[in-house]
Amino acid sequence: MAPAVITEDYYLVLKVDQSATTETITKSYRQLALLLHPDRNKKHDATEAFQLLGEAYETLKDVNKRRAYDGLYPQIKSKPTTRAANATPKAPGTSKTKPKQDEEDISTEITGIAAINKARAERAATWVKSRKVHDDAIFELKREIRKLQAAIRELEENEKAERDEEAAKNSWTRWMLNPIYGKPAETEEEKEKKGKVRIDRMHSIRFKERELGRKDEDLRVWEERLRVKEREKEVGDQKDDAARSVLEEVVLRKKERARREKERIEKEAREKAQRERMEKERVEREARTRAWKEQLERERIEREAREKARSEQQAKYWREWHEREAEAKQRQKEVDEAARIALEKELEKARIKQEEERRRRFSGYNNNPWAQAEPARSSGGSRHKTRSGATISPCLHEGWWDKIEGRSTCDSVQFLVTATCCNAQGAR
Repeated sequence: MAPAVITEDYYLVLKVDQSATTETITKSYRQLALLLHPDRNKKHDATEAFQLLGEAYETLKDVNKRRAYDGLYPQIKSKPTTRAANATPKAPGTSKTKPKQDEEDISTEITGIAAINKARAERAATWVKSRKVHDDAIFELKREIRKLQAAIRELEENEKAERDEEAAKNSWTRWMLNPIYGKPAETEEEKEKKGKVRIDRMHSIRFKERELGRKDEDLRVWEERLRVKEREKEVGDQKDDAARSVLEEVVLRKKERARREKERIEKEAREKAQRERMEKERVEREARTRAWKEQLERERIEREAREKARSEQQAKYWREWHEREAEAKQRQKEVDEAARIALEKELEKARIKQEEERRRRFSGYNNNPWAQAEPARSSGGSRHKTRSGATISPCLHEGWWDKIEGRSTCDSVQFLVTATCCNAQGAR
């Protein structure tokens, strides 16, 4: 049974370029399958369009099927597609008759680039196979050449060893030792056998050398063929690269024009959106300004109220503080006055006590016989009179230092020296 003739543009059905990868085709198929599924697409030919999408995906995802389809694609592309995306839902706000101008403009160049890439890939595959054949042949020839060279080298080494042995037999050393050891006898049969072996060896060497020459010539021929194939591949690749560069340049120029047009449209849309946004922002800014002024006024009133309350609170605080300070000063004054009175009482008690002590000492001084002879030895000095009219000395230690340290209350004199508070002269 003959295969069905394909007349649909599967690349157009899947909305991808001819050079698209398998991942891109799969991604586009999944997106279109969601749109064209009969459960979502309510058109009458939704089922047929969904089946066509599946056929296109099954063909293009398989490498061999896609290669065969690409061979027929130029004839398919020239015919209009009858079952393309008629059932594809349109996006809201888009025109039904608006073509994708940028894709249509570069479709021819994309097809040419895909054809060049395909031809280059086929040439690369052919070159890989041809190089493998040539490399195998060259490798086999080199292996046989190495074997022949090894065999020739072994035969030549045997020939050289035999000549060295004959030379050793005919040397002067051997001739001089013959009388001692005796000359080895060699039969005619052995001589004939050696000659035959030598002749066979020479024939083998010549035969192998001729064989080696033929193998070298075959090796040069195969290497030359490999170089020719490689040059042919390089020339073909260079031509394809030049043609592809031209097509890519055309595609880039068209894409650049489409990009500039798209940018122009987007720029106009952005400017329009920016104007609308600026107008909206102006209105919002004015509203925010009014709200801000109202907020400032409310804050000013609240601040004045807080400042007034704080001023009253501070005045009340300082008034209470001054009252507390006055009360504290009054209490401190009373405490100081009580302390002063207590101190005066203590001082009075100490003075009375000291006066009593002095009286006790003065009474002891008056009873001392030495104190009565004091005027004769004294050069004079200060004397005090009591209320009874008696004259006494102000010195508390009776004019002399005690011999034991620590008993005196004066620190301005030395041992056995008259105190400065007395006018009496001390004796040793």
